[in-house]
Amino acid sequence: MLNFGRGLVGVLALLLSQAALADVKIGFQAPLTGLAATDGKSSKIAAEIAVDDLNAAGGVLGQKLELVTYDDQAKSDQAIFTANKLIGDDGVKFAISGSYSAAGRAAAPIFQKAGVVFISAYGVHPDITKAGDYCFRLVRLGPPQGRAAAYFIADKLKLKKASVISMDNDYGEATLQGFLGDADKYGIKVVNKYNYSLQDRQFGPIVAGVKRDDPEVIYATGYFFTAGPLVAQLRAGGVKAPIVGSQAFDSGKFIEIAGAAAEGVYVIDGFDRYRKDPKLEHFTAEFQKRAGYPPEGVAAEVYSSFDILADAMKRAGSLDPAKVRDALAATKDFPMLNETLVGFNKLHEVVMPATVDVVKDGKFVHFSTIDDKKVLAPPED
Repeated sequence: MLNFGRGLVGVLALLLSQAALADVKIGFQAPLTGLAATDGKSSKIAAEIAVDDLNAAGGVLGQKLELVTYDDQAKSDQAIFTANKLIGDDGVKFAISGSYSAAGRAAAPIFQKAGVVFISAYGVHPDITKAGDYCFRLVRLGPPQGRAAAYFIADKLKLKKASVISMDNDYGEATLQGFLGDADKYGIKVVNKYNYSLQDRQFGPIVAGVKRDDPEVIYATGYFFTAGPLVAQLRAGGVKAPIVGSQAFDSGKFIEIAGAAAEGVYVIDGFDRYRKDPKLEHFTAEFQKRAGYPPEGVAAEVYSSFDILADAMKRAGSLDPAKVRDALAATKDFPMLNETLVGFNKLHEVVMPATVDVVKDGKFVHFSTIDDKKVLAPPED
């Protein structure tokens, strides 16, 4: 009996030791199929690189990270379904969304209710962080993005007469409202507004309307797969005014689709790919190796989401979600791949400068940086 008891104690000790060293699961949602699958693929590759890099550096608090990925198709119902699977079936305590606003705002309340620390890498709808104190965003909210565009057009380009073209989904509308809200403030006259749907690829009526407007500048929101045809058709239709695009223009696919028409297009809140930074250079090389094409903004934001979450775990000295949440909220001056995060406000919205890129010789290159705190300030309620 004594030997049996010692053996049982040994087995239990071994099991407890193994449990203590179990992998830390990180839930990940991305649109791996459907209209947004290209961004989903980039997001997934970036997530895998981030987890591999963190594990190669020793993991977090002596434990390895395990990536648990589900396809949300950039749809609300799939985001809710997969969030519940991550919580109920996989038991995750931490989750990251590499998806669009509709999916992120649907998943956020699910994770909040379960006490799961949740980071939306690039979804811009305000409701995502309003779901509660476990929810964070690592990209600038839609309205400040739009305000930054108005500021850039007036302050840097010195242009005042604008036509506005907006995608009629969460991302497009939130960003548009920020632009329209500050246009008058900067002396910008919006001569006309046009809307299009996520499914649209033919923009003849919009092109004809913009030509009649004869604007000095065009501000447009959209994803690369809508922005590419839109810009190409504007230029083919004889519209020569400078085009200022929203953040989601930032994809090599945009340049591929638009071709020569992409030259000179500005992108607000872009990704300064070519600055000298060892981590960025490593990420760029590894992403190119795995994907076969250079990384874009969504990939950088996803990678940085894992990076900053792991840093918060280390600073918390714990894997207790509440402690990690508090450490994450207290983050200051964190070097991300796209910009240095100054911090989070009380709604867990990012405070950081904004990069403006321009397409030159078929590449996104850095044009300027916006660092006016009033222009970029996220909402406090």
